[in-house]
Amino acid sequence: MSNDKKNDSLRVFIAGGGTGGHLFPAIAIQEALKNASEKHQILFIGTRQGLEARLLPRLKLPVKFLWISGFTGKSLLHKLLIPFQLLVSLAQSLFLLIAHRPHIVVGTGGFAAGPIVMCAQLFGIPTLLQEQNAFPGVTTKLLSKRAKKICVHFPETITRLPHPNRAIVTGNPLRASLTNIDQKSAREFWKFDPDKPVLLVLGGSLGARSINRVVTEALPEILNHANIIWQVGRTGLPNNADGALCDNAVQEHRLVILDFIHEMPMAYSAATLALCRAGAMTLAELALVGLPAILIPFPFAAHQHQDWNARAYETSGAAVRIVDTDLTGDKTAQVVSDLLTDKARLEKMTAAMQTFAKPHAATDIAKIIFELTGTS
Repeated sequence: MSNDKKNDSLRVFIAGGGTGGHLFPAIAIQEALKNASEKHQILFIGTRQGLEARLLPRLKLPVKFLWISGFTGKSLLHKLLIPFQLLVSLAQSLFLLIAHRPHIVVGTGGFAAGPIVMCAQLFGIPTLLQEQNAFPGVTTKLLSKRAKKICVHFPETITRLPHPNRAIVTGNPLRASLTNIDQKSAREFWKFDPDKPVLLVLGGSLGARSINRVVTEALPEILNHANIIWQVGRTGLPNNADGALCDNAVQEHRLVILDFIHEMPMAYSAATLALCRAGAMTLAELALVGLPAILIPFPFAAHQHQDWNARAYETSGAAVRIVDTDLTGDKTAQVVSDLLTDKARLEKMTAAMQTFAKPHAATDIAKIIFELTGTS
């Protein structure tokens, strides 16, 4: 390793992706490193099938791709190809390590992180893992033995790691663009009545079918209590949606329906309550803005990660958890109504939600990277 790291020109690989839950922490860490010094050279490692293949080029961030893919839910033929893909990805990783000689490799989870972090560990390059979920993923568990440091969001994650002595609670790193805005101004941005509560419904970029279904069923009742910002995802409104009701509510500025919310700070700041899945990064964002939530964990997440996440927030009093199979329109309407009419409980939930907030997570992880590499 050359001494140019002492000259503030650190070379860092950040590997991970597939979904926003693994990619956005990587981008946040990159931002923190660049804020420390523009001289730092950061290269993302991902796959062509993941979100990183579309988003990173758009953000003009450098990325290299490995030929690796996930195992869960794939065909038998695909699964038979995985050992060959792994060998090719390890060879690609070795080539990238030799070509770029990083001082450290950071893994943010997902199958994209596995080969390059494993290869770095075999050749004595320091590695740092960032685990978003309450229950650590397979990649984190497998690579934790030789990782120099494992940064986690949930304290209970540490007890579930095979090498807990290397773990530290930093929180999940969030992008700097997520900031609080005055609630009145945020509601005026959406053309809402500034004095009426707002329910924020998030289903992810693809949309959550079960959430969209029950919101459709509960819509008339919810609109009696709140205005709604509803992210339906690419799938759009369910077929059973009442088009006339939706159109009227939109025209009356009581409902906003979007495939994707680009103005997330405005959405979070306007909201009184969220109804959403329990992805780790969504929860980190909710904590940062102190927004109480009704959480419906995605039932098919690997190792029930989202349910473990939701349980942690439910136990603290920050959220209400509803199992996907128990979700109905009537139940959704009742829970939303009960919460929005109980100001004291919402205040307690807000306070509990804020205890999970780690606003300096990205800079704290950057500091650990500097410590591990001997960079000031």
